Amino acid sequence: MLRYPCLFLLLLFPGVAAAQGTVWRAAVYGGTITRLNTTQIFLHGHYHPDGSQIGIALSRDLAPLGSDFTFVGEGGVMRQVAKGDETTLNLGVGVRYDFEFLALPVAISGFTGPSWAENPPVIPTGTWHGSPINFRRNPWLNYVGTQIAVSLSPNFAATIRYDHRSGAFGLFAPNADEGSALGFGVQVRF
Repeated sequence: MLRYPCLFLLLLFPGVAAAQGTVWRAAVYGGTITRLNTTQIFLHGHYHPDGSQIGIALSRDLAPLGSDFTFVGEGGVMRQVAKGDETTLNLGVGVRYDFEFLALPVAISGFTGPSWAENPPVIPTGTWHGSPINFRRNPWLNYVGTQIAVSLSPNFAATIRYDHRSGAFGLFAPNADEGSALGFGVQVRF
């Protein structure tokens, strides 16, 4: 049984991408991290930074999907540099959509896959009558990453990234929500 299907998918599609003129993208970014859960951020408008982070993400086109969509693989590392001591490694697959806005090439990407953290924080992994319970460290969680890249030149783009680590609705841990990171940076295509 294959434990990590996204690793299998990364190995399955390199030949297809090579035939299409493979494009690699590397992004370097920095920003803030919060321990608030996604509901608090997006439904209630709360984003209270709990620290700072820097990161590097490397993505590769795996296969064209048509209509300006591309199947993409991504790996990355993020380091919390203030108010924490956590390093996170992510590996995922996703989709990128390329279009133009005000004559500027724009790419919107979304990724998901396993995430491993060194020295993760203690977080609740369950609830009982709405109260958090089962506090522990979870080195293995799921990550969801999104990125908007606006091209500044044929090989460089400005980026905005949002990364999130959680239990993936019980896949990695029931009700675990470690937090999210918002970062800004630059991306180079090669």
